[in-house]
Amino acid sequence: MSKISESKKFRILLLVSILSLNTSIDSKDENLSRIDGSELEEKIANMDITELEMFATESNPLYLKEKTNIGSARGDVITSSLYYNPVLAIQQQFIGASRNSGTGLPETYAILQQPIDINGVIPQRKKVALQDFQVSLANFSDFDRIFRLRIRQNYWSYLYLTELIRYQEEFIENYNDLLELTKFRSDKGDISYLEFERIELERIQLEREYKNTRINRAQVGNQLRVLIGIQNPQTVLKFKGRLEFQSTKELKLDLNDYSIENRPDLLALQFKENRERLNVELKKREAVPTLTIGGEVMNKGPENYMGVYASIPLPVNNRNQGEILKAEEIAKGARLNVESKRIEIQSEILTAKRELAVREEQLLEYRKINLLEKNKGVQEKSRLAYIRGASNLVTFLEAERNYLTVLRTYYELIYLYYNSIDIFRAAIGKLNEESTSGQKNTGIKE
Repeated sequence: MSKISESKKFRILLLVSILSLNTSIDSKDENLSRIDGSELEEKIANMDITELEMFATESNPLYLKEKTNIGSARGDVITSSLYYNPVLAIQQQFIGASRNSGTGLPETYAILQQPIDINGVIPQRKKVALQDFQVSLANFSDFDRIFRLRIRQNYWSYLYLTELIRYQEEFIENYNDLLELTKFRSDKGDISYLEFERIELERIQLEREYKNTRINRAQVGNQLRVLIGIQNPQTVLKFKGRLEFQSTKELKLDLNDYSIENRPDLLALQFKENRERLNVELKKREAVPTLTIGGEVMNKGPENYMGVYASIPLPVNNRNQGEILKAEEIAKGARLNVESKRIEIQSEILTAKRELAVREEQLLEYRKINLLEKNKGVQEKSRLAYIRGASNLVTFLEAERNYLTVLRTYYELIYLYYNSIDIFRAAIGKLNEESTSGQKNTGIKE
């Protein structure tokens, strides 16, 4: 009964995967053809990370192409389950064997033969193909895991660079005001003109960093366009969200609630191990020759007869010894690959947990001391002191650099924090689950 239920389960998986593939590709192409230009920009701008992932999986040609591998594996299952074809032969003899002989009576001869699987080769071959199909499903799930991780990594990077650009623009605007004030004071003779030149050089440096940040964001944006599947290169990416720290407790993410068995690449290797194990049995069964039975009919003048026959090759020399040995060694290697992958996944998860814990600890400490407000207060006091002449230029410039450095460090840490969350979730094989996804708990605020 277990074999029957397993077979039924495989058939259901086959049908569901192909039906979903065909309907998804057709419907997605129609949807994309109706969306372009400003409408697409507005649609993407209103998406959270989960919706963006869904849109990408519906429009990226590479993702859709990877899905077709499932259909190819289904074709292999169908081929492996087909039985041997019968053979029909008809012969008509009416020409003499030599120049001096007559044609004699015409002879009609017909034969029908059918190869018989006497050792269960075809059912075993189907079992192997079904495991190959399971490998294809697991490989696609692993591709989906990595694909979503790349989207999220570029998404967090884009938000981080956007946040940095926003503060750099504000900072440069305030800097220009201070530059005008310094020029006014230097013209009056209150301060040396050298101070004005030093601030102007500092402003040039800030503008260079600002332009480099915009270039970096454009590069990340191009990668996002490719991953999302946007065909129009002129489409502008504008996300309304901003980075905001939320702890793993607020995100309801338990770092100890996982199982490495959820990793699709491990599942793929396990299915492959099962496939190679079944393939060993298949090669042993193929060592038994195929039995061929047939029937024949002959008509030659008044002579008429019918008969049956059977034939089978004698496995005297070739008993599939080489193929059996090869399959056994491949099966051993497949088992070792599974064990190696387990060790690799355990190490990957442990590293991701440690990185995530360190990032969260730093951000919790920053939240405790109210870092952003404190940094803003120090900057305003430093500017006010410089304007009133209570501090020198060196102290003022150092305070300005420190303000930008703190902002850059803080938002970079948030970006790395959410990136480490996604790396951890990808490591445990739960990246595409919605339990910790959505606008409310992804570290984004409107």
